[in-house]
Amino acid sequence: MKVVHFTNWAPRLSGMFESVKDQIKYERREGIESDFVDTIDGKVNVTDDGWLTPIPVEKAMEADIWVPHAKIPDKIKPRWTEKKVVFVLHGPSEHMLLTEWTTDRKVAAFDSHVQILTKYHATVVLNKHERDIMELYDHLGRLHYIPNSIDLEKFQVDAPAWEYDNRPAIASFDVPRLEKLPTHILWAMSRIQKKIPTARLNLFGLTLESIGVWRDIICKSTKKQLQQDSCENIQLASKNLRPFMKGIDIGFNNNFSGIASRVTMEMMALGVPVVSYGGEYTKYHAKIFDLDSIARQVVRCWKDLCKEGSTLRADTLKYANENFSRAKEVKKYIKLYEDLLRKK
Repeated sequence: MKVVHFTNWAPRLSGMFESVKDQIKYERREGIESDFVDTIDGKVNVTDDGWLTPIPVEKAMEADIWVPHAKIPDKIKPRWTEKKVVFVLHGPSEHMLLTEWTTDRKVAAFDSHVQILTKYHATVVLNKHERDIMELYDHLGRLHYIPNSIDLEKFQVDAPAWEYDNRPAIASFDVPRLEKLPTHILWAMSRIQKKIPTARLNLFGLTLESIGVWRDIICKSTKKQLQQDSCENIQLASKNLRPFMKGIDIGFNNNFSGIASRVTMEMMALGVPVVSYGGEYTKYHAKIFDLDSIARQVVRCWKDLCKEGSTLRADTLKYANENFSRAKEVKKYIKLYEDLLRKK
């Protein structure tokens, strides 16, 4: 079986790209001939991690299954009817709706999300929240739920951890998006520090495009308290976040829906407990936009970590290993591919 994935070439810049890379790795482990085509022009000739090299867009025609994570390249898009197509939806419905309401897109964003369900042979969603929404539009029975997952092997190697000066070291790794805001944990820090004076926030993965906004958010606070008193590290996007993740005490998931983002799964795969706005992967649930609630959950998590005989880190790692394994979830994709190929 030959499978080709479509997404933008964006190593360490896009969670979607990293997810596709994980998928290809484990499809190959299962004996599938799995490759990647860049959706921009199909001419990317660089490698990532020394093993992943995009194939020319024309080579996609040799595949049995097409798996778009972004658009199919225009050059071969008219020929999609010749293939079995499994579209993977990474962007949540809320993002599509808010994009539709807040931009001048000529094509309705949410409608394009829904049209995927009817246009292609199968559509995969990556979390229960998205399944609950999209199943309302699945009148052809083409929706499939395969939980999001990561390459756990990356987090099982002995690697150095970043050394933090202040504890607890709290961290946020998400960039601003319509459905997630990494600012509220920052704004809650003064409340956290009333209970834990030594607590500091660490912001990682900030994009250069948004740095002007971050400068206003942080530096224009009274006496620059959000910079000098609340934060220890403020970093732009970097090649490898694992050392920073490994050294922290508590992670924060900014996603409004509470779904486990990729960085949430990665933190937990290193045994780092997470405070979020919901989700069964953690018991530390804050109310959205409620700074006092965020502070209470961070303090509660830290107290649990500090208890004598605490198993919180071990329990977090156990949950990640049992629920976030791409090696396990990839088998569901392969079964879906096989089922589609058997159908005329």
